[in-house]
Amino acid sequence: MIMERDVVFAGLMVISAITLTWKWLSLYDNVDGVVIFSAFLLTLSLSLLLISMEYRMQKMKEEFESVKRAVAINSADLEEKIEGKIRAYMESIEFRLDRIEKRLYR
Repeated sequence: MIMERDVVFAGLMVISAITLTWKWLSLYDNVDGVVIFSAFLLTLSLSLLLISMEYRMQKMKEEFESVKRAVAINSADLEEKIEGKIRAYMESIEFRLDRIEKRLYR
């Protein structure tokens, strides 16, 4: 489900964060491995969080589509049942109306 494009962007995020941190700290001659590792860890966790959220959203979309199909099937079945009951009541009412009309014409 995770697209290769997302993984490439995550890698690009991590590499750019490491490069940016390295260059920024080297300007002041104060390169610190812990800071660079922290920048790496921060951007890696952020990118994984974004990928995880996208995966969850796709999963929720699939579940929603499944529920939507189930509701459509159930509503069609319910519609047929209600239509059958209404038809039966209408036939009964029509039969009674016919009997009343016959009595009125006698």
